[in-house]
Amino acid sequence: MNSFGWKRKSNRNVSADSASAFKEPPVADISDDEEMMSGTTNIFLNLAKKRKAFLLEDNLSKSDSLVKEGVAYAEAERYEEAVRKWDEALCLTPRKSKVHEMKAQVLMELNQMFPAIQSAETAISIDPNWWTAHQTLARAQMGFGQVEMAQKSISRAIHLYPAEKELWDQDLKWIYSLCKEKKQRDYAESNSMSTGPG
Repeated sequence: MNSFGWKRKSNRNVSADSASAFKEPPVADISDDEEMMSGTTNIFLNLAKKRKAFLLEDNLSKSDSLVKEGVAYAEAERYEEAVRKWDEALCLTPRKSKVHEMKAQVLMELNQMFPAIQSAETAISIDPNWWTAHQTLARAQMGFGQVEMAQKSISRAIHLYPAEKELWDQDLKWIYSLCKEKKQRDYAESNSMSTGPG
């Protein structure tokens, strides 16, 4: 019976100089390799930075096009599609307060007041000095039934931009009249309880 086994080659055909070249590399070659590696690393780092900058620009341009598509859908009263496009845009660039504010307005049109409040609050957290976001938050709070909170939000909007007549003529008067009605209703309820059957 024949058995199979690996035959080991002898080093007869290999010269001593060739064998020693594989045992220890010369010192000069190592420094050359290090220089080559550091140069290569710098090239790759520069390429990575350029690629990252390109991707950021690509994200910004894609986000802008998604925002424009969302605006077109909102103008066509296709509100759910607009919200979807703006959500995609916010995944790419989440720090755009204008998109959050537009989303809040559309969510109010869909009668989704709590998500509208959240979106308006996000817009305010990004840009606290933007009066339009405060106005949108006040309107969403009114839709949710938070009259006192809406009064505070509209007051902030007026404080930030007192020259806007719409804030004074429409929003503040509307909120003030609802606050007055609520106080009268609460007063009437408290009187009816105190003078009730007894």
